[in-house]
Amino acid sequence: MVQRRRKDANGKFLTGEETRVWRIARGLTQPELAGWLGLSPQAISKMERRGVSRVMALALAAIDRGLPPMKPGPEDYKAWEEREKATKGETDEVE
Repeated sequence: MVQRRRKDANGKFLTGEETRVWRIARGLTQPELAGWLGLSPQAISKMERRGVSRVMALALAAIDRGLPPMKPGPEDYKAWEEREKATKGETDEVE
């Protein structure tokens, strides 16, 4: 059975200290981590004081696994458009 981590009293998944330790252990500066996450270094500083949510912890885990920042490319938009057309066709048939 997978052990689930509980949120702390403030609803944060990782404390600020855990977030800072994670960054330093990987040899990242605040500006470097900010660049990976698309945030400002000030936002990273704030995370290291207040902690992070589960969503941000997932982003840190993705960085940990070497996944690059993702921005949809042309193939993603093409797949999305095809899915939208297919969904629209299903809706038209029901009416």
